[in-house]
Amino acid sequence: MLDLSKEFNELKNSFKEGNTLTRIVMVMGFFLLLSSMAELSGKIVAWKGFILDGLKFYHSIFVEPVTYLSSHIDLNYTELEIHVATVSSICISIGMRVQIMGQKVAFRNISERYGNEVKPNLAFFLVVGIIAPIGIWLWYGFKEPTIYTWWVIFVSIFLPLFMIVPKVILSKLGDYEFFEKGSFSYFKSYYIYISSVLLIICILAAVNSGLKDNRKMLNKSIQPTVNVAAD
Repeated sequence: MLDLSKEFNELKNSFKEGNTLTRIVMVMGFFLLLSSMAELSGKIVAWKGFILDGLKFYHSIFVEPVTYLSSHIDLNYTELEIHVATVSSICISIGMRVQIMGQKVAFRNISERYGNEVKPNLAFFLVVGIIAPIGIWLWYGFKEPTIYTWWVIFVSIFLPLFMIVPKVILSKLGDYEFFEKGSFSYFKSYYIYISSVLLIICILAAVNSGLKDNRKMLNKSIQPTVNVAAD
C-alpha cells in the first residue's frame, strides 16, 4: 500500500536539500503536470513540437559548430560520435555529481551516528567528472572506435544502477555499510539532473523558435508597407 505521508516527506526533503536548479525543475515539473492533466491531448501535440525544436536547436548550435571547428584542429568526428560523446560526457559528469552528493549524505549520517564530524574525500569524483569527458572527446577525435549505440543508451539510462549495485553487494558481504541507503536516492537525483538539462535545452529552443517566428511576422508586416512606398 502506498504510504502518502512517506512519499510527501521524501519529496519535501528532496526539495529542501536540493540546490536552486533542482528546486526550479521540481516546481516547473509540478506546474507542467497540472497543465498536462487539464489539457492532455493538446499538450501531447505541444510537447512533440517542443521536443523537436529542442533537437533542431541542439543540432544547429552544437553539432554543426563542433563539426566545423573540429575540422580545423585535426579532430574528425562523425555525427554519431558527436552525439555519443555529448551524451557520455553529460551522463558521466552528472553521475560524478550524484556520487558526490551521495558521499556527503553518507558521511553526514556517519558523523551523526558516531558523534564525530568526518568529511569525505571527493577529489576522485571531481577528477573523473572532468578528465573522462575530455578523454572521450579526444579518443573519438583521433581514433575511429566502434560505437555500440544500444549499449551507450542502456548505460546512460541506468547509470545509477552501476553506482548502487557495488554498494549493495559489499554491504551484503558484511565489509561495507550502505550509510546513505534510505537517506539519498541515486536514481532520483540522477534523473532530475538529466531531465533539467533536457528541459533547459528545449526551453532555449522554444525561446529561439519564438524569436524567429516574431521576426518573420515583423518582416511580413513591414513588406506590404515597403511595396506601397515603392509604388
